[in-house]
Amino acid sequence: MMYRQQNAAHQQYRQTQVMSSDPLQLVIMTYDIAIAGCRERNLFKVTAALNELRGGLDHEAGGQIAADLLSLYIYLADEARRGNYEMVGNFLQELRDTWAVARDRFVQ
Repeated sequence: MMYRQQNAAHQQYRQTQVMSSDPLQLVIMTYDIAIAGCRERNLFKVTAALNELRGGLDHEAGGQIAADLLSLYIYLADEARRGNYEMVGNFLQELRDTWAVARDRFVQ
């Protein structure tokens, strides 16, 4: 019973966090999920997060950058399927850090 209450509270907190986040925070949070999936060697979590990132690409506004990110996300998903979680996690961490820097500059 206690576990259910804690889990429900955690889910409510996470929902509030997501609903109050700006778009770049959501991108960063999605990277965090993918990176955690790599650490856990959880293919479902990694590919689900990468699919979310792919689905969030705006190809009309993003042009070549969106196309390049799409190719990269597909490549990273393929590498995760091959079990190269450390490489994928490292790459995702670099991308996540880049988005975090961009967000910090954008918010200021």
